[in-house]
Amino acid sequence: MALALALALVMLHAFVPQRARDVARAQTDAPARDGLATKPGENSGLNVRLSQRAIHPPKPLVKEVVDLPRVQAARARIAPSPKSAILEDDHHTRVLILSVLDDGRLQAQVLADLDFAQHVPFVAACAENRGCAYDRRPITGGLGCVAICIQQALDSSREP
Repeated sequence: MALALALALVMLHAFVPQRARDVARAQTDAPARDGLATKPGENSGLNVRLSQRAIHPPKPLVKEVVDLPRVQAARARIAPSPKSAILEDDHHTRVLILSVLDDGRLQAQVLADLDFAQHVPFVAACAENRGCAYDRRPITGGLGCVAICIQQALDSSREP
């Protein structure tokens, strides 16, 4: 019993300094939470969440509405197709909402200060290359596929 306690204390003593160094490194590497943390250079990448419901943000929050006329998203065969894809940063600040309109067209509602219209040609080429118009897998196909292309387009490490 005493040996187990001594062993636990030695292990604890060895891991506490490493944990403190890891926490300090994470705090210095974390982006500032002041202001809008949605600039592509301030994120470790955007996260994609799919929604079965159409998401409509309040009009004052929408900075730009961009139609994606040359981009198509297939509908899933075995599950309900998502109606919206939310792209957000690591702090859950929404950057863009991609929606399927009633007539099947795609529309992006930009909620951050970024020029999304300049990325539309990349998104269209990416969606065509990935086959988003024909990929019917529930998560990575269709609307999810187009959202991944938008995620890649807004990636700050991507060469323009």
